Amino acid sequence: MTRAILAWVLSAAMGVPALAQDYEQLSKRCYENASPEQTIEACTTVITSGRVNMEDLATAFKNRGNAYDDKGQNDLAIEDYDHAIAINPNDADALNNRGTSYRAKGKYDLAILDYDQAIKLVPTNAKALSNRCFAKALADQPEQGLADCNESLRLRPGDANTLASRGFAYLKLKRYEAALADYDAALLIYPGNPYTLFGRGMAKRMTGNPSGGDADIVAAKATKPDIADEMAKLGVQP
Repeated sequence: MTRAILAWVLSAAMGVPALAQDYEQLSKRCYENASPEQTIEACTTVITSGRVNMEDLATAFKNRGNAYDDKGQNDLAIEDYDHAIAINPNDADALNNRGTSYRAKGKYDLAILDYDQAIKLVPTNAKALSNRCFAKALADQPEQGLADCNESLRLRPGDANTLASRGFAYLKLKRYEAALADYDAALLIYPGNPYTLFGRGMAKRMTGNPSGGDADIVAAKATKPDIADEMAKLGVQP
């Protein structure tokens, strides 16, 4: 890590005042499971302190990026992941997480590139494989995405998110019976997920069960009123 890069990384985070709290307490909070707001405040203090080594600095940027991502502030998340990856290019988690922020912005090609690199670094990275499966389905590559979901489920059987992602890929491929089976399995593990309910509703409609499909879509809207608009952005419309 050169001094020039370090100066660039630190300068990007300057301008946010340190909290008037005990530094050690804040430092600990940055690296623990706190709320997004607490994490952002704590990690900002750590980043601007000049008191941490490069490894911890990279983690602080990554953790703050995760918190921004949780708040839906994808641009800020990507900036922090950029800093973390500049310090440690081999951080598969930071690459995976930046890919997810890119995916949320509809930049599927960039997301897939980050997932590719994360998987290259850790071939058994079930989360990155699952995420790449979903990104490929969104990028109109659902057939290629299926291989990633299958491998992810081999590594981490019964993961609800991956089952739902594979269900989405099957839905895009018009393989509705297979989509329905995956959505059913995902909802047994994580009941009430509005995206999964909406997807299953579409699969039910296409497999000759319109009333069941309508019931799932109504249930999804009850939990997330804008779910139809969200799914339309993903290429799924009633």
